[in-house]
Amino acid sequence: MPKQNEDSTRARLFRAGVKIFAQKGYGDATVREICKEAETANINSINYYFGSKELLYREILEFIFSEYDKRNLQGWDQKTPEEQLKAMIVAYCRMLYEDNAFTSNAAAIFVHEMARPSSFVEDMVDQYNRPEVERHMQMFRRLLGEGADDDAVRDCLVSVSGQLLYYSFAWPLFSRLFPDYDADQRHEAWAEHVFAFSMGGIAAIRKRLKAKNED
Repeated sequence: MPKQNEDSTRARLFRAGVKIFAQKGYGDATVREICKEAETANINSINYYFGSKELLYREILEFIFSEYDKRNLQGWDQKTPEEQLKAMIVAYCRMLYEDNAFTSNAAAIFVHEMARPSSFVEDMVDQYNRPEVERHMQMFRRLLGEGADDDAVRDCLVSVSGQLLYYSFAWPLFSRLFPDYDADQRHEAWAEHVFAFSMGGIAAIRKRLKAKNED
């Protein structure tokens, strides 16, 4: 959560916005519901602290889209590509699946955005996702070695990302098929599995590319 006094009206409104937007999406969430959740009777408080419901939502998206960089960029350039991949996977698993209601609600908003993108998504992609993807593409290119074209690099990025996001997107179905599975409590084990599985897949792709280039 952005650095601010967690007991302040602004902080309570921010947290309440995350919870209500997660439950209802941007369009169906109301200012009155957010203020009630924040335990403030003044329905003008959102305008006072954020400017509007729209700008509150944008600030929440800014927090969500910037969170990965806060967790993962430290020392990135000093890591080996294998260490970078492990750091990427661990950061995403913690961000998406830590046993924390605020984190879970933030992940739900992200899922809403993927299903029904708001007008803010393009700005978020340009500011956060595009530089992030460029770093990850460079990492996968190093992992795959010489001869890896853009398609192979991009497909590896998508394959790893798909594993990380699966529970968020498929949880309504998955939780009914496997009701005893607790993603919150298993996120560290899940990160280890995704890393091992991904390294195996990358090794297989690297071997295939090497054979192709030797033909």
